[in-house]
Amino acid sequence: MSSHRLLLLLVAFTALLALTTAAEYNVVDYGARPDGGTDSAGAFLAAWGAACNDTGRSGSRPVLRVPAGRFLLSQAYFKGPCRSAGVVVAIDNNGTVFAPPALDSKAWIMFHHADGLAIRGGTLDGQGQEYWAFGFNFLVTGVGHTYIQLQTLDISQSKGVSVKQLTLLNSKVFHMAIFDCTGVTVQGIQIIAPANSPNTDGIHVSHSRHVSILNTTIGTGDDCVSLGPGTSNVLIRDIECGPGHGISIGSLGWQDGEEGVRNVTVDRAVLTGTTNGLRIKTWAMPNSGSVTNVSFSRITMNRVANPILVDQNYCPRKVDCPGNVQLGGADQQHIIHGHRGHIGDARCSEVQLQQHQPLQRDQAHEH
Repeated sequence: MSSHRLLLLLVAFTALLALTTAAEYNVVDYGARPDGGTDSAGAFLAAWGAACNDTGRSGSRPVLRVPAGRFLLSQAYFKGPCRSAGVVVAIDNNGTVFAPPALDSKAWIMFHHADGLAIRGGTLDGQGQEYWAFGFNFLVTGVGHTYIQLQTLDISQSKGVSVKQLTLLNSKVFHMAIFDCTGVTVQGIQIIAPANSPNTDGIHVSHSRHVSILNTTIGTGDDCVSLGPGTSNVLIRDIECGPGHGISIGSLGWQDGEEGVRNVTVDRAVLTGTTNGLRIKTWAMPNSGSVTNVSFSRITMNRVANPILVDQNYCPRKVDCPGNVQLGGADQQHIIHGHRGHIGDARCSEVQLQQHQPLQRDQAHEH
């Protein structure tokens, strides 16, 4: 083969590689400083804007790159929809993005209408220690309900999202919230907060569909995973949970007309040192919602106070609680041993369990 032909082939290969290689937008190029003291929010948002508006090369997604170093981020709202097929937010393994000690009543890092979003690697540190110590008010009054904000990572109204190999530390309140999303995969992430950190749920999912949480380790001061109203088709598999309050459906039923939860599979989970294992919690109020088609299988529990708990009179503050809903004359908290549970009507007056070998545990208080 002649040298001229070789040169032409090399040029063609280089051109093809350029077309198929995703464009990269490094936050440092937009003014971010990995010095741990300079607020880099403006640079992160500018890099997002450039990546979001990149139409991509041969369908590849542009990359927002966060290199090694410590980046202070006061608050960031990454908003779509994007012209690109999605944005890959790639944080180097030695890259840490951390929050200031105080925030207002909004989430710290928000992705909204971010179809095709992929978050990879690195650490998000919510620096919640001072927030917990001073007991800041984390409840914001909404219409007819009190709801929690100040999440470390808030993903809303997005499709085709994946979050992988990310570490979340010490969120002020929830570590990750998924709201009104379709097709979300969370895989291989680690969430860490002290057992006494208040309301630091690991992953909270609400009004979302087709969500998979896989190969993930969560230890917090509240639920490792919680599923809120309007959630369906959820797979939770190969989860390590503890410390914390276990894996929960709910709380549900606070508002009239609130949607239920259906089609949930929890498989191959290990819970260690948690206050609860597998829990369904509902407020004792009339509601048309229901919890249906829930499967728990291959669950290992070590030093778990309440392995399987259905609490129909959920009222964590024990103040101004709504009237009790009774289940066949049983008392308030029901510890149910079995393999698969279905909550029947809206008032939870019927619980049906498949026959299965009961769980064995020490210091059990059977009902």
